Amino acid sequence: MSAPAAGLALDGSAPAPGVIASEMAVLGAMIQSRPAAEEAAGTLTSASFWLPFHQIVFEAAESLAAEGSPVDPAAVLGRIPRIVPGRPVSSADGTALASLIPRAGAVGYHARIIAADSMRRQARLIAERILQRTGADCADPAQAAGDARRELDEILGAGAADGAVTAAELIGDVLADLENPVDADRGIPTGLADLDALVPGMRAGQLVIIAGRPGFGKSMLGLNIARQAAVRMRLPVLLMSLEMTRDEVMHRIIAAEAMVGLEVIQRHELDDGDWQRIQRAHDRIAGSGLIIDDAADAGLARLRVRLREMARSGPARLVVVDYLQLMHAGKADSRQQAVADLSRGLKLIAREFAVPVVVCAQLNRGPEQRTDKRPMPSDLRESGAVEADADVIMLLHRPEYYDPGNRPGEQDVNVAKDRQGRLGEIRVGFQGEHGRLVDLTRTWSPSSALEAP
Repeated sequence: MSAPAAGLALDGSAPAPGVIASEMAVLGAMIQSRPAAEEAAGTLTSASFWLPFHQIVFEAAESLAAEGSPVDPAAVLGRIPRIVPGRPVSSADGTALASLIPRAGAVGYHARIIAADSMRRQARLIAERILQRTGADCADPAQAAGDARRELDEILGAGAADGAVTAAELIGDVLADLENPVDADRGIPTGLADLDALVPGMRAGQLVIIAGRPGFGKSMLGLNIARQAAVRMRLPVLLMSLEMTRDEVMHRIIAAEAMVGLEVIQRHELDDGDWQRIQRAHDRIAGSGLIIDDAADAGLARLRVRLREMARSGPARLVVVDYLQLMHAGKADSRQQAVADLSRGLKLIAREFAVPVVVCAQLNRGPEQRTDKRPMPSDLRESGAVEADADVIMLLHRPEYYDPGNRPGEQDVNVAKDRQGRLGEIRVGFQGEHGRLVDLTRTWSPSSALEAP
């Protein structure tokens, strides 16, 4: 697509009136001084400019400023052949440079005009691509919507000017905040006392990974955390269950809250005592803030949709995803890249919606090949990117699984990574018959049926 001449009628995909003049003003200032070039480079990229020659001049001035070299018309003119390999410098280039309008001091004003119009043009192109992708033969509407959302996020992020803040602006608010006691707003507890002592609340923007081999209680701990926040604390919680149906999730919640055997519930063999305990737990569960989405092919796009729906009545305070490797991923060169994209997307969602995202994840067979069977972060299946993206990693281990006589009914939770807290390992009670993990007490035993608080 070629740029129209200035003064001609422009359609919606071309710059608005006055933008070309702003481009000339910014470039005119950039080629006169390095500070002006640095200021413009902090807001714009070469793609922000409409005219190809203006893009070339911007890249030349930006590269000189980045090197710490003087920025002047002669230096910029000499840099152009290096920006465009094989393109000879012509007299027209010198004439074009001379035509740029130097307006030092107005760089920020004109840069904002250019950035805003560039964002408008990019949004229009994305809209056109959405129309193409969502035609009658669209194979995956959710993927098309997710791609569009990602592209829009990219241009919005590129145009954001409020991502950086000085320490002087922050210190007053931070110190004032430290005078207040820690409360529920500071983080969501797991509901397990020893684990909460290590992980002082799951905070907005955090990606928390619960990892273990199949049958080691990933879903149990994830559901424990969701139940603590939704049922006990009455917070809005979104549970994306890709492995269990909504009925299976509710069976586990009822079993854990009412202390009724999960197997009894699944077989519909409840006696009068079971029904009485369920009745006592009914109001707690019915009044909870838990929302369950059990779509088996859910992906990042669906998760965003659910969070935006919840935001209309009250934003989610916690997200639990069970589990990572079952999530629908977009096109990728490999499964490792697909999982890496999902991991990064979940972290971005945690930041965007200011909510902790707890994700269950499978471990590979590495622990089974070691003598002590204990998992390590490097055992995370299919992608090391998960280990890098996570703020907190909890690794699950059950000695009883490999040796039936070794600490029956106990579960180890190893906090192997925590950007904000301490590392360590704690023991909890594994009550598989009630679908829950509990704090260990002196009176605890694998078969005990403690009343739910």
